[in-house]
Amino acid sequence: MNQKAQSALEYLMTYGWALIVIIIVVAALFAFGIFNPPAAARCAGMDKLLYKDHAVSAAGTAISLAFGNGAGSTIDVTAVAFAGDFAGGADASTISNIGSGADFAVNNTDGGDTAFTAAVTGTYNGTITITYDTDSGITHIETATCTGTA
Repeated sequence: MNQKAQSALEYLMTYGWALIVIIIVVAALFAFGIFNPPAAARCAGMDKLLYKDHAVSAAGTAISLAFGNGAGSTIDVTAVAFAGDFAGGADASTISNIGSGADFAVNNTDGGDTAFTAAVTGTYNGTITITYDTDSGITHIETATCTGTA
């Protein structure tokens, strides 16, 4: 009877150590980011302007963004500024008389070959600030942070 108990105990100890090694290996893989998928491209932070989509050029030198007017009235964009990993600006004079619920695009104009950080690192984290006026004449400023991979 003693031999059977000892054999069972050795069997359980061997499998216990094997499970501990497996847990340590899986934890190390998670720590090194092997199982972490790349973050989806997204922009967040705006209140009345509704983020729809964005894309960074293949060269990593320009960004285009699509928004919807959720302000409840017609808006005129007066200024667009980029910061963080983004460079350049946008021509706000072409973004005017946007009806409530209508979509509009903001296209970066970097003024040359200025590369975003995305061209070098493959990832980006930048901000876009849009200043606009509503029908009532009130000026609003909204900022979004955009992150993703190029």
